[in-house]
Amino acid sequence: MIPETIKVGTDIEAMERLIPLPGRRIVDVAGGDGALAFALAERGASVLALQNDPESARVNRALGSFQRVTLVEGFAQNLPQNDGTVDCVIFADCLSRIEAHDMDDCLAEACRVLKENDGLLYVLEQDTSGLFDGMIRMFDDQSAVRAWASGALLRMPQHIFASAWEIHYSLKRQFPDFGSFVAKFMSAENISYALEDVNNADVNALFEQGKNLKGAGYGFEHEMRVNLYRTGPAPTVSA
Repeated sequence: MIPETIKVGTDIEAMERLIPLPGRRIVDVAGGDGALAFALAERGASVLALQNDPESARVNRALGSFQRVTLVEGFAQNLPQNDGTVDCVIFADCLSRIEAHDMDDCLAEACRVLKENDGLLYVLEQDTSGLFDGMIRMFDDQSAVRAWASGALLRMPQHIFASAWEIHYSLKRQFPDFGSFVAKFMSAENISYALEDVNNADVNALFEQGKNLKGAGYGFEHEMRVNLYRTGPAPTVSA
């Protein structure tokens, strides 16, 4: 698998470029508040978005019903879909946040619901390279769980896939000052770090390397990686 690089401005632009969306039936494993599901639906897909937190799922249900978007409470280990009925399963920056002992089951469940031919498994993760990720690792080091997630992808039943790709792209992250950077990461859900882990001289020193030389503020390239798999008969190897 030879990595390739594409130029896009957002995660949804990458998905739109890599996944045929109009008319496709998609499962968003980490649906959250449905933001990704709505963006995909606007581009013609029908999306089932899962939320595993009961209170957040209750809030989603209170929003009512929507055309081409269904927000449900559920878990990646038990997708509410029949075998071979889904065009695409998306793990958007979430596989590495699943408990390590559950990763294999979650991927096996995704493979179960994908259509036997031309089903797509789309796994988006933050890459472990670049200044921005290095800064985040100073207070929220996800290197080990990302490695476990990569291992889980290798343990999937590879024979069900006709092809696989590794795609890289970078997103621009802009901040007016260090305080806004701290505020962004302290407002994230389910954080395991404290304010002093982010708001300190060491992180600030690395942040200063992103100072824009031709304008105000600070800018960084955030490296992303997509592992994309398409189901189908394995290619025949000639003797």
